[in-house]
Amino acid sequence: MVMTITTRRLITVVGTIILMMSFVGCNKTSYDQNENIIEAGLLKERLSDAKTIVIDARSKEDYEKGHMIGAIHLAPEALTVSEPIPGLIAPKELVETVLSSKGIKNDSKVYIYDNKEGIYAARLWWVLKVYGHQDVKVINNGEKAIVQNGFELTLDVPIINPSTYEAAPVDESIIATMDEVLRVVEGETEGIIIDTRSVAEYDEGAVPGAILFPHTKNLYTDGSFKSPRDIYLDYNDLGVKRDDAIILYCKSSVRATQTAILLKEAGFKNVKVYDGAWLEWSTKDTPTTEKSEEVVPSTQDAS
Repeated sequence: MVMTITTRRLITVVGTIILMMSFVGCNKTSYDQNENIIEAGLLKERLSDAKTIVIDARSKEDYEKGHMIGAIHLAPEALTVSEPIPGLIAPKELVETVLSSKGIKNDSKVYIYDNKEGIYAARLWWVLKVYGHQDVKVINNGEKAIVQNGFELTLDVPIINPSTYEAAPVDESIIATMDEVLRVVEGETEGIIIDTRSVAEYDEGAVPGAILFPHTKNLYTDGSFKSPRDIYLDYNDLGVKRDDAIILYCKSSVRATQTAILLKEAGFKNVKVYDGAWLEWSTKDTPTTEKSEEVVPSTQDAS
């Protein structure tokens, strides 16, 4: 059978369309079936579940101006202590007390939103994970996505029925100590250290050998999280592989937790957050580096 020019062109066009569709599938940017992140639109069908708890991790002032109906307020600083280093994760007993006072149970299905590029929500997610909570997710693009998806806002504060929360022992697989970081710096153990702070902060000093990649680089221009595929590609370009032992830090390991949750979703298996962060490292007798010649432009706060 002789193929005509028109037929060949048709086959070429069809083939091109199929190829384009395959790329679209690979470049999925929404988090619709993920373990740690959820799209706001998918939350609607879950609000009727009695186990659902929605946490507003914004400031108290923002919460009082309007929040999702039924959302409780819990700022990340409520689960931290100020000694010996400001911003350290709270001990088990304090976490249990706070979560119990908020009516959160061990089997609660927790969804968290903020208006700060996911860093406050991710910090709460990380603290809950450190203490063994299984079902907790961050809402992609936070407050903005909630408004865009038509969730009704209210000034009413929900009535909370206190619970008895029992935290698990600290999961040491996701939290790093200063000694662990020092061993990587001194070459005693293998690992990659990533600094998620701003260029200005990094220029003032950093953990030796740390790769600078500001947390803002994990976002699209609309403020939503980059897809797992794009996160993987970005960090792969830095030379970071999925099997590497990764330690993240910032000033007080709030921004670092946003990077942690996204690396987790992108398939990186061994990710720890250095909770003492720069606040601890810079006040101890530990080595630091000065201004880097190679930096990544960024604008962000210092948390």
